[in-house]
Amino acid sequence: MRIYRLLAVSLVAIIFSVIGTITSQQAVAASNSPITIALTATVDEVSDYYNLLGGVIQPGDTITGTYIYNAAASDSNSSSLVGDYWHTTAPYGVSLNVDGLVFETDPQNVSFLVELVNNYLGRDNYLFHSYNNRPLSNGLRVTHIAWQLDDPTQTALKSAALPKTAPKLSSWQSTYGLTLEGRTSYGTPDGNSQFLVRAHVTQAQKISR
Repeated sequence: MRIYRLLAVSLVAIIFSVIGTITSQQAVAASNSPITIALTATVDEVSDYYNLLGGVIQPGDTITGTYIYNAAASDSNSSSLVGDYWHTTAPYGVSLNVDGLVFETDPQNVSFLVELVNNYLGRDNYLFHSYNNRPLSNGLRVTHIAWQLDDPTQTALKSAALPKTAPKLSSWQSTYGLTLEGRTSYGTPDGNSQFLVRAHVTQAQKISR
C-alpha cells in the first residue's frame, strides 16, 4: 500500500502537463541544440515490497548520470505559465546509473518531456519525465524516470522558456525530487509488483554546449 501512495505523490507533477492546450507528444524545433546536464544524487528511500531489486539499491547510495534536451525544441503548451518541450528522438532523454543498474530512456522509442512552470499556483517548477525506457539488466521494466524541483518563492524562474544552463539547485527545493519507478513484466498475485526509488539531487552541471 505504501508504494501506491509514493507513486501517487511522484505523479503529481504530471498534472502540470495538462494546463492549457497541448499538442500531441511532439518536439518541433528549428534546429538541434543539445544541452547535456550531469546529475549526482543520493538515494533517500527504496520501496520494494517484493524485493525485485534484490537489495542492490539502498538509502545513501549515489546515482550519477546525464539528461539531454534540445534547447531549440518548441513549446507545445499554449499557456504562458507553462512550457512543455517534448523530445521523441535520440540522443534526447536520460541515463542514470546506481549500483550498476542503468535507468535510461529507450533511444528507439523516446518520449521525454522537459517542463517549466512559472508562477502557477504559488510555485515555480522545473521537471523532466522519461516515459519509455529500457528494461534493467535483470529484466525489470522501468516505467518512469522523473526529476522535479519546486520553488514556493516563485523566484527561481523568470519565464517558462527552456533554459540553456543547468538549474541552480540553491534556488529550488527538492526533498525527494528524483524518482525511478518500475515493475516486473508479469503480475504478482496481489498485483503489487512495483518498485520505487526516491532520491535528491546534490549536483547539476552542464557539460556540453
